[in-house]
Amino acid sequence: MKQRMAVLRSVTLVSAATYVEYALGLVVSIWIARTLGPADFGRYAFTVWLCSWLMTCSNHALTTSSTKFIAEADGAGRPDIASHIAHRLSRYQHLSSFIVVLLFVAGTLVIRPVEWRQSLLPVTLLVIVAVVAKANYAMLVAIEKGQESFEPVSIATVLSGVIGVGLIGAATAVHAGMVTFFALFAVACLMLNLINRLAFHRYCRPFSAGPIPEDIRKRLSRHLRLTAALVLLISLKSSTIEVFLLNTYATSTAVGFFAIAATLTRGAVELLSVGLTTTLLPYMAKSFGKNGTGQAARLLTEATRFYWATGLVIAGLGLVTTPEIVRLMYGNRYVDAIPVIETTLVLAGLLLIGNSIAAFQIVVDRQDDRVRISVLALIVNAVLGVALVPFFGLAGAVLTYAGTRFAELGLAIFYLRRATSGGLPIAQMARLFGIATAATASAWLCVAMIPSRFGFLAGGMVFLAIFVPASFLVRYWSDDDYRLMTMITDRLGPPGRTLMRGLSILHGPAAKAPS
Repeated sequence: MKQRMAVLRSVTLVSAATYVEYALGLVVSIWIARTLGPADFGRYAFTVWLCSWLMTCSNHALTTSSTKFIAEADGAGRPDIASHIAHRLSRYQHLSSFIVVLLFVAGTLVIRPVEWRQSLLPVTLLVIVAVVAKANYAMLVAIEKGQESFEPVSIATVLSGVIGVGLIGAATAVHAGMVTFFALFAVACLMLNLINRLAFHRYCRPFSAGPIPEDIRKRLSRHLRLTAALVLLISLKSSTIEVFLLNTYATSTAVGFFAIAATLTRGAVELLSVGLTTTLLPYMAKSFGKNGTGQAARLLTEATRFYWATGLVIAGLGLVTTPEIVRLMYGNRYVDAIPVIETTLVLAGLLLIGNSIAAFQIVVDRQDDRVRISVLALIVNAVLGVALVPFFGLAGAVLTYAGTRFAELGLAIFYLRRATSGGLPIAQMARLFGIATAATASAWLCVAMIPSRFGFLAGGMVFLAIFVPASFLVRYWSDDDYRLMTMITDRLGPPGRTLMRGLSILHGPAAKAPS
């Protein structure tokens, strides 16, 4: 239970910062979309997407490998080795970013993207600044996670987000153009990097050069090779083909709609699951370093249970609340994006359990399985994209995204069954899915019966009022889960204790006397 409370503290810290970041980021997205309009917003979204892809290429395996091996070395009682690993991989990151930037500049001079034709030089320079700053920031955050220090990233995201909102607000007031908004995006990346560096020196252990034992060096080298291939494959199938084909065969407006769907879906997923996602890998790696594969497999089952419940909430609330939320936030010019957003939210929720499987495969050195999964999923992605997007546009991109994600999850489960005797809690997951379906239908009827643009609020409350108690009624949560929830709600005072007394009736007698 002590370890669970330590995990809870980290989850709370990261989640709180992410909620602030997402709220501010959502405000920024709405302001930019309303100011630029669908076509120019699509061009802006394409540029930001390209930066994100270049950042991924710059860091490839380095962030994941840093977190895993630093946490594993700490778990084995070797902080000196953790320091040496951090230093070596940080140097690799600088070299990698330099190579990616050179290739980007060469590609820009040859291709000369249509979106930037009138501002090619300033946009190219701004992309370089944003990519180098954000990629280096992500590398330092990975080292912080490996040390189980989540304060720096929390401070950096909140402070830079507040400053960024002020700058975007000023640009919106003067009706700035696409290049100005993108310049502010590059400034935000620089601020994020600077603030995080200052916080790192305050909260984290410094790292230095030094030898790495041969057995760890060999494992690290293999992990880097496999993970680099894996990350680059993932970067190609993470909507890259869809965005590229939409930009080529459809319109900037379609790219903008797809970007809004991706933004809101990512926000919903991070809002509800970022704490677990951020802390799962380092804690699972530390458990693996201490106790081996058995403990990591146990954490896999627990994480899958939490991910499935969270994913069903995302899917259910997404269907109930999306139409009116989009109209309120973005205006009627973006109504055509609603079906895309609903679809991606449901898919993201139902497939969220893939995060726990991926973390387990990373920790137990099954990266070769992840590479196979990504190669096959990329083939599916390319085939569906070429077959559907040129002919069906935005609808084809959504179908391509859906087909790829389902294929990826199916392959992940197949390879997981080959790697461990422990499986997914299928029976529990099926019971909770039935409850989520009933809660979603009830909430949807509630929204349909309320003649108000804010009826989605009542619908969301109906969904939660059915889903949460029913999850205890069917004993989806374990007794350990219940005890942890009791410790959390005790800190809320009488309301929290009253809530848990009511839920204890549904959960059963085994949990009535938490320790």
